[in-house]
Amino acid sequence: MKNVIFDWSGTLVDDLPPVLEATNRIFAHYRREAMDREEFRRTFKLPFAEFYEEVLPGVLMEDLDRLYIEFFASSEATVSILPEAVEVLDYCRSTGRRIFLLSSIHRDHYEQQSEALGLDRYFEVAYAQVLDKKQKIHEILEVHELDPGETMFVGDMVHDIETAKHGGVFSVATLTGYDPPERLAAAGPDLTVSDLAGLKKYLQTPA
Repeated sequence: MKNVIFDWSGTLVDDLPPVLEATNRIFAHYRREAMDREEFRRTFKLPFAEFYEEVLPGVLMEDLDRLYIEFFASSEATVSILPEAVEVLDYCRSTGRRIFLLSSIHRDHYEQQSEALGLDRYFEVAYAQVLDKKQKIHEILEVHELDPGETMFVGDMVHDIETAKHGGVFSVATLTGYDPPERLAAAGPDLTVSDLAGLKKYLQTPA
């Protein structure tokens, strides 16, 4: 594997606390009952529009996006680097692998978080605020002349696994993020790791 595409939220960083807080404040705004962490993990999915159409049908995405940005910005919950994220990024870089980001996170949030956490320097190109990753994966492969057979996409959600399959690249599910293990298993990833230490071990294994 010469090229590694990473998701952001739940894969490299844990941003679930402020995401859940912002989402519940949106629910409160529309007088909907809040979700706890586990209910949110069972219910949340990408693309965002599909999730909100189920939980708040008929509400315009531009209104939801405006509220989310406001509530996320005012949250005091922290975003932290997940275990072994820096180590696996360092390993990829030291072994000459090309590293990209493909994430649905709002671009401003990505830029703020990646700079604060010191992760922005790792990516050749960071694709953020991508509403449907399946619509972007082929463009990334073509623009950067990446061989799908030498490329993997690492993510924590079913949409990430579906995106990898759509692009014909190796799919890696990490159990550190949003989707529970049983949902990820049902998506049929090529590889499942409990955390990024497992990914580093896989990359270190001779072909």
